[in-house]
Amino acid sequence: MQTPVSMSEEKTPQALQDDRRRRNHFQVRLDQQLSDQLRHYAEQRHHGVINMALNTIISKFFNGK
Repeated sequence: MQTPVSMSEEKTPQALQDDRRRRNHFQVRLDQQLSDQLRHYAEQRHHGVINMALNTIISKFFNGK
């Protein structure tokens, strides 16, 4: 009888990397006004890339930069 293969042995290197990143993934729902402000900020400073805008906002909040 063969022993079952563990999940980590079945996963691709990309899947394993995704598992390590998952704890750094957040999802939030914003109200309409805050969403509009975030989109405006992203358009003005980050060529519309919301993830970059959020990184900047959060870094400034926690690091004071």
